[in-house]
Amino acid sequence: MEFVQKLHRKFYIYLLKEISYIFLLSLGVLTFILVLSRIGKIADLVINKGVEAKDIILIIVYSSPPYLTFTLPMAFLLSTIVVLGRLSTENEILALKASGVDLKCLFIPITAIGVIITLVALLNANLLIPKSGDLFRTTLINIIKKGITIEDKEGVFNDTIPGIVIYINKVDTKNKFLSGIIVSDDRDKDVKQTISASKGFINLDPVSLDLYFILEEGTLHRWEKIDDVYRNLSFKNYTYSMNLGNMLPHSRELRKRPYEMDRKELNKALLNANETDRYDLLLEIYKKISIPLSSLAFVLLTIPLGIKRKIEGKFSGLLYSLFLFIFYYILMALTENIGKTVHLPVFITSFIPNIVIAIIGLYLLKHLNDEERSRVSQKLRHLWVYCFEKIR
Repeated sequence: MEFVQKLHRKFYIYLLKEISYIFLLSLGVLTFILVLSRIGKIADLVINKGVEAKDIILIIVYSSPPYLTFTLPMAFLLSTIVVLGRLSTENEILALKASGVDLKCLFIPITAIGVIITLVALLNANLLIPKSGDLFRTTLINIIKKGITIEDKEGVFNDTIPGIVIYINKVDTKNKFLSGIIVSDDRDKDVKQTISASKGFINLDPVSLDLYFILEEGTLHRWEKIDDVYRNLSFKNYTYSMNLGNMLPHSRELRKRPYEMDRKELNKALLNANETDRYDLLLEIYKKISIPLSSLAFVLLTIPLGIKRKIEGKFSGLLYSLFLFIFYYILMALTENIGKTVHLPVFITSFIPNIVIAIIGLYLLKHLNDEERSRVSQKLRHLWVYCFEKIR
């Protein structure tokens, strides 16, 4: 009995180390791949505006939490199936059973990892994602400001703003005061205007992205091409403004989406939402709990899929993980659409994918300690036939 207990402890530590290594590696790779897809959307902004390496790193870091929602359970599923599959292939699982060890003891270390990942996922969904979304937007605005700033560009024609050319003769960087200002505006194809001023300064509103030129002692030349009218205006004080939101490849990314909101913001949005939006917002609140809990549902699947795939090839673990990952999120999208159509309670809609995964796992666990040579794929096929017959 003492030998079995020592064997359990050593095996638990060994299993925890192996799963942790592969989990961290797969989590990093999967998250980095998904983050790159978002970075690609603002690649033009990053490349053309000369953004510093520090800002690029911040964008990558602040873009990561939304993707951790998906990659945390997937990395857990992948790492556990791969490690258990290797142990089965190298007959280490067989050696455990020969030593009198019940394979259900595997639930102890794997469930412990699943609980830790679930807690991290809950923290990420309810705290990190809302905070990182705010920081991401702030960083993006700062990048825009750095890319279009004209306060340090004296004596050159600045065309970083589409359709506008700005020339400044002298810049007082300490007082942010400009002199010898010329602005040529060709954004409207039917109207061309040129503004010149002896002095002034600029200001950028970080919230609305409105750029203001406060100009003094100048003239405005305006040509309206359709009517062929030319206007000339002298001014003592003049404010010229433009919105820079269209500089972003996708300006809607600056708006806060439901999954980026915290509980308070979602509850506040519920007050003025219509019926359809209200269902979506309530679903988002419950998904902040149900998706992190998917790791615990996957615990029931990882053990049978890992130790029963000895005869199915070395790469079957990766294929099973990918298939289950796709299946889970297709099931989640399907249940959301059905829930909205038939008006299922939001709580049920959000937790149906976890319940389905848990039921499949319990079915595969029925003969965990048996030395049968059937494939996992055969078991899944038998389950499908059984469910189909029941429905029919």
